[in-house]
Amino acid sequence: MLSTYMTRFSRRTALQGAGVGALGLAGAALLGCGSAAGTGAATGAAPAAQGGVSGATSGGGLPKTAPVVQRKPRYGGIWTTSFTTELSQFDPHTARGNNIWHRGVTERTLEPDPDTGKILPHVATSWEVADPKGLTLVLKIHPKLFVHNIAPFNGRQFTAADVAWNLERIGGLYAERLKIPLPSFQRATMVQNIVKAEAVDPLTVKVTLSKPNSAFFNGIMENRTPLMPKEMDDVGFKDPLKMAGIGAYQVAEFVNDQRHVFKKNPRYAEFRPGEPYFDEFCEISVPDTAATTAAFISRQTQSVSTDTPDSIEFVRRQRPEANLYAWVDGNWEYFRPSVLFKPFEDFRVRKALSLAIDYAAMNDAYYGPGWAYTAVVSPGFLEGWTHDKVKGLPGYNPATKQQDRAEANKLMTAAGYPGGKGIDFEVLYARGDIRTSQTTILQDQLATVFPEMKVKQKAVDSAAYSVPLAEGKFQLTNYVNTVVPDAVLEMISQYHSEGSRNYGRGNFPAIDTLLDKAIVELDQNARTKMLDEFQRRFMDEWMLSFVINSKPVRRMLQADIGGYDKVSGFWNQYSANAQVGRWFYVDK
Repeated sequence: MLSTYMTRFSRRTALQGAGVGALGLAGAALLGCGSAAGTGAATGAAPAAQGGVSGATSGGGLPKTAPVVQRKPRYGGIWTTSFTTELSQFDPHTARGNNIWHRGVTERTLEPDPDTGKILPHVATSWEVADPKGLTLVLKIHPKLFVHNIAPFNGRQFTAADVAWNLERIGGLYAERLKIPLPSFQRATMVQNIVKAEAVDPLTVKVTLSKPNSAFFNGIMENRTPLMPKEMDDVGFKDPLKMAGIGAYQVAEFVNDQRHVFKKNPRYAEFRPGEPYFDEFCEISVPDTAATTAAFISRQTQSVSTDTPDSIEFVRRQRPEANLYAWVDGNWEYFRPSVLFKPFEDFRVRKALSLAIDYAAMNDAYYGPGWAYTAVVSPGFLEGWTHDKVKGLPGYNPATKQQDRAEANKLMTAAGYPGGKGIDFEVLYARGDIRTSQTTILQDQLATVFPEMKVKQKAVDSAAYSVPLAEGKFQLTNYVNTVVPDAVLEMISQYHSEGSRNYGRGNFPAIDTLLDKAIVELDQNARTKMLDEFQRRFMDEWMLSFVINSKPVRRMLQADIGGYDKVSGFWNQYSANAQVGRWFYVDK
C-alpha cells in the first residue's frame, strides 16, 4: 500500500512534470475558445491590493482569505476555465452533482450571503409565511427575468408559473408522470412537505405545505435547486444546445470532451444591472491535474484549484502575482457505511471504525493545515459543533488516538470480530486524487488497528458511481457532500429514513422523531438545542458516517481578475462558475 509520504511525493512529481507535455495538451484543447491574449487581458499584472477578510483558513470561526482587486472593472473578454471529467447529467433536479446549469446558465430562487448564509433576495424579491399555521408561503418574482432567446422559449418572460413548476418538480411531485424514480430527485428535501405550488398572478407564487417547514426558504437557496423554464420536460435533457435558462450566459457550443462555450445573455442586465462583464465563458477539456495547472500557468485559463500546499507552492513559483482565495467551505468529506451490510448493522462496529481513523493524519497528508474538524453538523452552521469542540472528541482528538484505538478493539471484539476477523468489505468511490489518497490511508490505518480485517478499494468513473450511490448498493463509500443552507434540512436529507441523500439506508425512528420536530420549530434557540441533542446521539448511538473534515477551498486567480472577493466564502458552494457573471477583467 502507498505510504503517506509516497502519496504526497507522487502529487509533487506530477506538478513538477507539468511542463512541455501538459502545456501542449492544454494548448490543443483550447482551440476554438480564444486565449488569454485574445481577451486583451494583462500579462504580468501587478498583485491585487489587499482588502476584505484576511488570515489563514484554519476552521473554528471559519475565516477566509479574499484579496480585493481594486482596479477599475473592464467589460469584455473571455473567462476560460477547464474540466477533466465531461458532464454526463443534464437534468439539474435529478443530477447527483455539478451540471451544465451551474455555468451561469440559470439562477436560484433565493441566495445566501457567502459568509453568513443570510437569505438574500434574488429571483424572488420577497418571501413570507402567509398564514398562522405556517402552511402557506408566498413569493414575489422579479419582473425583469427573460429566458434565453432560443426556440421554443424565444426570450419570453420568466414568471411565477415557471417557479411554481420548478418547486413541484424539485419536490418529486412529477416523478410518476415523468417515469423517473422518486429517489432520483435528490433535492426533494429542500422543499420538504410541499403539496402544491401555483401562480396566483404572473409574479406571485403560493406554496401549500402539508405541515410547517421552518427551513423552506433556506432550502430554495440551495445551489442544486436551479430554475428552468417550464417547457424543459418537453424539450428534454439530451442536447445542451436546446437548454435555456435565465442566467448571465447561454449555451452556444458543446463539443463532448473538448469544450463548452457560453455567450453573454444580452437581457441579463435588466435583472442585475451592469452584469455580466465577460463577453464569453469557455470551458476546455484537459486530461489531468498537471495539465490543469499548466494551463493556468500559461494564462490559457483564469483560475485553478490548488488544494494542496505543494500545488500552491508550485503555482506561486510560476505565477507569483496570482491571487489565492482560501476558506473552509460547505463541502464535507466522509466514509459512510451501509447499514444493510451485516457487520455495519452493529453500532459497535461503526463506532470502532470511527475511533480507529486518524483524521488529522488523513487530512494533513493531502491538504496540510487549513481544513476544519467536523463530526456531524458542519461548523459553518450556528448549530454545528465548533472545530475546537470536535477536535477534543474521542476519535478526533490526536492526543488520545492510542487509547481511542484500544477502545475500538474492545468494541470490535465485543461485536464478535476480534482484530477485525470476519469483516471483509470494499470501499466504493469515484476515481480522483483525494478519494484515492483518503481510501489508501484508511486501508493503511485499519490494517494497523484491525490486522484481521480485509479492506479493498473499488474506484469507478463518476457516472458509474452515481447509480450504486443513489441505490445504496455499497458496503462503505468515500464521498463528499455540499451542505444545504439549513442545518436541519442537511440532517434530514442525510439521515432521515426518507431523506433524499440517505445513502447508507439508516432507518432509526429516534432520528426521524427528532428531525421531524426540529423542522417545524421556529425558535432558533430551541432548534439549536435539538441539533445539539442530535449531534450527541449521533456520536453515542448512531454513527452513520465517519466525517473526515469540512473541506478547505484554495483557488488561485490571475491577477487581472476582480470581483471574486464578493462571492468567496463558506456559502460560495458547489460550482466555481455558477456566479461567473459577477467578476471581471480589470484595467491594466
